[in-house]
Amino acid sequence: LANAWEYDAWLTYGRSTLVAGPAPVPAQSQGLEEIIVTGSRIGRDAADYVGPMSVIDSADIERTPNYSVQDMLLKLPSIGLQGISRNNASGGRGAHLSGIHQLTPERTLVLLNGRRMVHTISSSLAIGVDLQSFPVNLIDSIEVLADGASAIYGSDAVAGVINVRTRRFEGVELSAGFGTPEDPGGDSYNPGFIAGRTGERGHITLAATIVDTGNVDAQQRDWSQIPILGQLDSGDGAILTLMGSGIPPEGRQPDAGIIFKPDPVSGASFQPYDTFGTSGLNGSAGDGSLQSILDTGHRFNYSNIEGGGPSLVSGSRVVNGAITGELELDRAVLFYELLGMHREGTLRYTPMPIADALGRFTDLLQVPFSNPHVPADAVPVIRAATGPDADRFQMWWRAADLRPRLYNYDSDTMKITAGLRGKLPWLANAWEYDAWLTYGRSTLDEVTRNQVNVARLQTALDPVACAQDPACPKDARGNPTLDIFGRGTKSREEIDYVLFTDEEATRYEFWHLAGSLTGELWSLPGGPIGVAAGLEWRHEEGNVHVSELVQLGHSADRYAEPTQGDFSVWEAFAEFHAPLLAGRSFAHELSLDAAVRYSEYNHVGSEATFKLALHWAPVHDVHLRGVFATGFRAPNILESFGGIVDTYPTVADPCNSAADLYRNNATVRANCTRQGIPAGYVQNASQLKISAGGNPALEPETSDSFSVGLAWTPDAIENLSLTVDYYDVRVDKAINTPDPVDVILTCYTTPNLAAPECARVGRGPSGTIIRFDLLNENLARLETSGIDLNASWSLSTDFGDISFNGNVNWLNEYVETTGSGAVSNRTDMVAGNIADWAGYPEWRANLSLSLSRNNWTLGGSWRYLDAMDIFDTIQFDNIHTTVDAINYFDLFGNYRGNTFNITLGAENITNETPPYVPDVSDNTSSIYDYLGRFYYVRLKLGF
Repeated sequence: LANAWEYDAWLTYGRSTLVAGPAPVPAQSQGLEEIIVTGSRIGRDAADYVGPMSVIDSADIERTPNYSVQDMLLKLPSIGLQGISRNNASGGRGAHLSGIHQLTPERTLVLLNGRRMVHTISSSLAIGVDLQSFPVNLIDSIEVLADGASAIYGSDAVAGVINVRTRRFEGVELSAGFGTPEDPGGDSYNPGFIAGRTGERGHITLAATIVDTGNVDAQQRDWSQIPILGQLDSGDGAILTLMGSGIPPEGRQPDAGIIFKPDPVSGASFQPYDTFGTSGLNGSAGDGSLQSILDTGHRFNYSNIEGGGPSLVSGSRVVNGAITGELELDRAVLFYELLGMHREGTLRYTPMPIADALGRFTDLLQVPFSNPHVPADAVPVIRAATGPDADRFQMWWRAADLRPRLYNYDSDTMKITAGLRGKLPWLANAWEYDAWLTYGRSTLDEVTRNQVNVARLQTALDPVACAQDPACPKDARGNPTLDIFGRGTKSREEIDYVLFTDEEATRYEFWHLAGSLTGELWSLPGGPIGVAAGLEWRHEEGNVHVSELVQLGHSADRYAEPTQGDFSVWEAFAEFHAPLLAGRSFAHELSLDAAVRYSEYNHVGSEATFKLALHWAPVHDVHLRGVFATGFRAPNILESFGGIVDTYPTVADPCNSAADLYRNNATVRANCTRQGIPAGYVQNASQLKISAGGNPALEPETSDSFSVGLAWTPDAIENLSLTVDYYDVRVDKAINTPDPVDVILTCYTTPNLAAPECARVGRGPSGTIIRFDLLNENLARLETSGIDLNASWSLSTDFGDISFNGNVNWLNEYVETTGSGAVSNRTDMVAGNIADWAGYPEWRANLSLSLSRNNWTLGGSWRYLDAMDIFDTIQFDNIHTTVDAINYFDLFGNYRGNTFNITLGAENITNETPPYVPDVSDNTSSIYDYLGRFYYVRLKLGF
């Protein structure tokens, strides 16, 4: 890996496995070519230090099995874990999104050769640059600037910048890669080619890759075959395991506390169960008449469905193509980039639980007593609970004996850039100009088969309503034939009536026109003042079209509204580099950098940002740097204009009489009673329906970031580089949806329901939560800080060249504060996959060591994730409250011939399994390795 503070000699040494970090300025930079480095628009020495930079170079790329930019980035401790990866890509339709320093992806700007990329709407609530958009064989390096850069690049660069640089290739190269886990599923194939030619007036490079990754089902890993929501202490010495879902395919009647499953002892068509509140978690009622709802026979394993289970790791096929080049004209250079990506995949989802609030319905399912399929011996029991005057009762049912839900997505992304650069000889000091126009477009078409039409399901259960609908399946007497009480199979006619195919389409378009001038002003004792200034115009628009049934709220999966919006922005910027001193005692180098940008948006108004950086090298091998920068991020299309969308995160209802919070907190019990919630109320499922969406009243978020760094390249130890960078970022008016767990806890732990958060929650007559509104809003603030430590060293010996690289990140804090003052401290916490975040480990590390001799390189790496506390989402006294630290070890070997290059490797060689995290989906968190021990081979042939 490269590192922007190192000696230029690093290029001559063998590199180790993927580890990157900030690097030092060379001791003598005279004579180096001036280029535009990431983090500045002013031409300067290639190794000049403009910020804490991590660089993944082409040697790193070829020695790993990485099939996308994100696969490589996630091994850097400075890259956050809150994005969308292959472990949770089903929520992002196969897209890969990442951010820097644990800030979410929308606060990191992604560039291609220093220019903006087009966004992809990866779901109704997620938007960003898909890091699979770049053919990996075209990449020369990936530069990560972990510093606020809004004044340089504009909106979104709050946490920093990820800049992908492409190769200027000569010749033809064919490549192929294959990887396979030791356990079933997840095989990967990666053929590709790249060709380039340089002529008298320019060059052109063409590249294409196919990345085909296999799906991993929940049933293909021992640790995910049975969803375990928690392991609980019953209080009498027993350990109880809460597995799967309490909404089974046979159906459940919550008022009477019965499940419609034949009782093998009594011969009844149903079994009574303990609703927690009757006799505690262990379900012993004293007389043995009740069985525990925790009993596995009363629960449904939604990780074991037709076809092998829901998708644990999302398989996909990604096809990339690109053309880049330059053509020298008489007085300018024409440059161009054409980039295209196609992404497709199929996922399996669990059968829908039909209960309480779904879509626009608030009390599902309603079954009339006149339904001919209601078990006769269950009617008296149900009537005793619902009252003699009731004409119907509520039933919770799992649609498991219909067809499995299959989700197909198909996405296309394209970007075209053309521009001119050259010199203006009539100006002093030969000023240079750079101007370009970019057009980008992304689409996502989604088809979900076998969704449940709740309105039709209700009709099929009601004899009167069914008789009025000619399409409703009936018997000869006109009664509905659909039986959901766990007896027999469903006919094709019944299934076709209830199910439907849902289709959704998103479109995003992007125009970017930019121009800048760079040159020099007068000279200072350290050299001439460099300056860059320019103007930019950008227009973005997007829409999401949802099906009519979803808009009507008839889908069991969700309710959603369409999205339509656009915005434009004009910007002016200026940047200065002032070399104050050079070659002096205690001032080998002293320079000041400053930047300012003014932005005028048509939907949120105007804002100015600035950046100041001081670089001081008292001697040539010690460098100090300090930066203060303000940042600005305008709300994106979905944040401002997104339609209301239902989501289902894991959230415990504080009024659940079985939960420890309810039992142990008098304020919570008083608030629940105040709302008229029935005694003994039990939450039926661990997920709540949340209504999220855009907010046109949003204001831009602003940020202040401060960083200070030290780099040491001691003369006494050749080729050693040590760096340390402290960072502190505060985001005000942070755009986000409040954490639902924090919201509901703040409401019910505040006396008399006086907290403002209580206005977001509404309940139905039975006490069930039927409304939970969490639209985007400007939170009070978001704060994070920490330290990046980096070291690299190379040594030439008689038996080969040894290289060591190490990155360590220490997270001091990550805290979110809402407008009402509620504080969410996520430092050193991990959450399951249905939470809206993944994990914030205090310590992360990646260390590597390699040995190169002649044409061979052998190496290995160690990746470390710290122990963390588990973020509790279900409010029981889980016996699991922490996860241990985890260590991953990787090995690789590489041989470079005259015309070929081969790499063999293995990742996670000790086959570490993810630690258990109480969750409703994967039993762990997406920050861990799901594949297990993984072997790979890569081959390149050059012509």
